[in-house]
Amino acid sequence: MASTPFSPRNLLDPFFHLTFQQWPYFVIPAVINYLLLVRFLRFRRLRQSTFHHLYQFDPKRAMDILTAFKIHNYLIELEFPSIFSTATTFALFKTYGIPSISTLLVHTNQLAGPPLTSSRRYADTGALLLEAVLNEPGSERSVKAIARINYLHDRWRGKGQGKGIRDEDMLYTLSLFALEPVKWVKKYEWRELSMVEICAVGTLWKYLGDAFKVPFHFLPGQEKGWKNGVEWMEELRVWSEEYEERYMLPDKSNAVLADATIRIILWKVPRWMHGFGKRVFATVMEGSSPRLRKAMLIPNPPPHYYHTFSALMTLRKLFLRYLSLPRYRHLTRMPTPSPTNGSRFHLPRVRMYPWYIRPTFKKRWGPSALLARLRGDVLPGDDTKFMPEGFATAELGPTGLMSKGYEEMMEDADRLVGIGGCPFVKM
Repeated sequence: MASTPFSPRNLLDPFFHLTFQQWPYFVIPAVINYLLLVRFLRFRRLRQSTFHHLYQFDPKRAMDILTAFKIHNYLIELEFPSIFSTATTFALFKTYGIPSISTLLVHTNQLAGPPLTSSRRYADTGALLLEAVLNEPGSERSVKAIARINYLHDRWRGKGQGKGIRDEDMLYTLSLFALEPVKWVKKYEWRELSMVEICAVGTLWKYLGDAFKVPFHFLPGQEKGWKNGVEWMEELRVWSEEYEERYMLPDKSNAVLADATIRIILWKVPRWMHGFGKRVFATVMEGSSPRLRKAMLIPNPPPHYYHTFSALMTLRKLFLRYLSLPRYRHLTRMPTPSPTNGSRFHLPRVRMYPWYIRPTFKKRWGPSALLARLRGDVLPGDDTKFMPEGFATAELGPTGLMSKGYEEMMEDADRLVGIGGCPFVKM
């Protein structure tokens, strides 16, 4: 007797002969098992983030910087990549709501200048922050990026009231990078950060604050010190909110930077939809920081915008928590080394213009590239002024400072190598 040839359809044949009354006996258990699997895998990762990093939160004990870095990167690349990235971008934007900061930035004409100039400044800022934060503390790439940021900032520090960067503004900027992701996760994600994760965020940003030479004497705990990242974050939050109440005020310079930033954010959106895009952006601002929207002189969007946005974010939160399996592939935003020159690096994403983007086949002929061609955008490799060979850290910054400050960077790098361990342990 000849055997029936194997076919995948043979496995499914019993299901094709089920009656309507029989289907629930298969579908309902499958759905229940899937929901249980989602719940198990979602919270398994949270348990792993606590125990696999060999740290359990203890209010009397601090966390070492390498453990904090590993947990922070796991949050950025695996657990909450979209919200962390958006919150960090919003943190940078939020600094423009302080007139003392926005006035200086408008004066330099870098961020508020022509699109070609402002887009490069945003690319440079993003490259430096990614290099400083996503590379392991004390590594060559992280140290070089921090030293470059310090060199660019030192030119504007200590110039007197109203003429340069104020110490309070340095601390406020740092506070936003530490606090905004925690706030956004709490408001928009499927769960809040655990105490271990908050401790890690606080520990890493305290370390970076020391590296960036941010003064902490404005915080009441500076005298006696802080036990750990959680205690530091709470004190920083109180100070930051009080600072906003005093100094986040409406000003034309705020509006100038807001317009320049929104122009870059909406670069992919057709011009006829820019009005809608601006109202959506105002809705996000209203939901996250109503005071900032007023300081930017941005009109309040219609109420139904906020209601719709809030409903969509709630649906997203419920979907992720109960219906979506967790991410298993890291979504890395780390600049990648150039294949032809290991001292240069490529950014992963285009922002208005293809600064430092490697002209691969995908970047020039992939689906996103084809849409860019239809819009008439510049593609990676079209023009050498966008530096398709990648960036070198010492070149980042205003055009007049390219490749300058190397000696100052090396001196600062020697200081940075000695910073490590736990930032809350007094030496």
